[in-house]
Amino acid sequence: MSELRGRLLIGGRTVPGVLRFAGERITSIEIDSDPSPSTELPLVAPGFVDLHVHGSGGHDPVGELAEMAAALARAGTTAFQPTLFPAAPRELGTIAEKVWSDAQTCNASTSTPMARVVGLHLEGPFVNPLRAGALPREVLAEPSVAGLREIVGPASGGGRGIRTVTLAPELRGSADLISELVRMDIRVSLGHSAATAEDARRAALAGAVGATHLFNAMSGIHHREVGLAGFALTSEALYAELIGDLVHVGADAIHLALSARGPKGLCLVSDALKGAGHGCDVFQWHGRDHERHDGAWYFRASPTSEKQLAGSALSQLEMVQQLVRQGILSAEEALTMASETPARALGMERELGSFAPGLRADAVVLHPRTLDLQSVLVGGRVVSPMALRQ
Repeated sequence: MSELRGRLLIGGRTVPGVLRFAGERITSIEIDSDPSPSTELPLVAPGFVDLHVHGSGGHDPVGELAEMAAALARAGTTAFQPTLFPAAPRELGTIAEKVWSDAQTCNASTSTPMARVVGLHLEGPFVNPLRAGALPREVLAEPSVAGLREIVGPASGGGRGIRTVTLAPELRGSADLISELVRMDIRVSLGHSAATAEDARRAALAGAVGATHLFNAMSGIHHREVGLAGFALTSEALYAELIGDLVHVGADAIHLALSARGPKGLCLVSDALKGAGHGCDVFQWHGRDHERHDGAWYFRASPTSEKQLAGSALSQLEMVQQLVRQGILSAEEALTMASETPARALGMERELGSFAPGLRADAVVLHPRTLDLQSVLVGGRVVSPMALRQ
């Protein structure tokens, strides 16, 4: 049996104690009744769960999933949904099938500790072209059950590992699509959308449970129509993703979201592209050159066009560190948003994202003041932390 001693994040608060584990699972937790020396103890939080990540360490999910999962683990993310860019439905289904096959191999690996794949996230193709953002408009599709069937494959199959689909609820055909996704036990997240609050409300009543990268590529708040962003801030039906690089969402908007929903309604996601954690300033992906500026990646649709925001260059850990150091979030809030809340958003709170006997022994150990990463635990196995490159 092994143990970690420190200030343990439990129920959104840090308390001094000892976490004991054997194999992949936590066996017991002992809370220290004398908190006096706790300020010098390391912070021990559940491993981070990233609902929305396109790549890490110079790797993406298509053909490089194991390398991506290993890079994420070294940066403190111990479970994740590989997020696929849209493609024509049949082609996207073929890609998903390959990535999910690789995911099962990764999850069964006993060699290199790597982040666990908990299902695939499809960011489209059933989204609004008017809110496409960095998504390629030419491959977007109208919502349809027939299109979904081309993606998930035969009815007798396992859905090719798809756990979350981002869609625009205002589009024609979305109601039938949401019903089918809910029937298949696939999470519906609302995003890349011009939805009204009423559109979002109907989707939530039909079973939608998420809001993809809150404030970004969605209808914003107006005093006569609060849009999808306003609904996500005022309804507990949706877990709202929040990109914490301070480029996609500013500090005041983060304060607004936290005041409205609290840390248990917000999921800190990276939305990182493959160049994150790689140390590069430029990389090519999906036929585009991406340049790094201020913690995010940008591309130009043409040599003469303005640069366009494409995704984040930071890991979840770097976001936690930045938000806490700048006084935007407390350590407890940021760590909860990176671990417990996304695990609950996935319905996996009895498996990961928290500390309790029987849950996976996934943890990050951080310096009590600087929040520098000291070690990572994935299923009870120690991972050498990545030297983070800003």
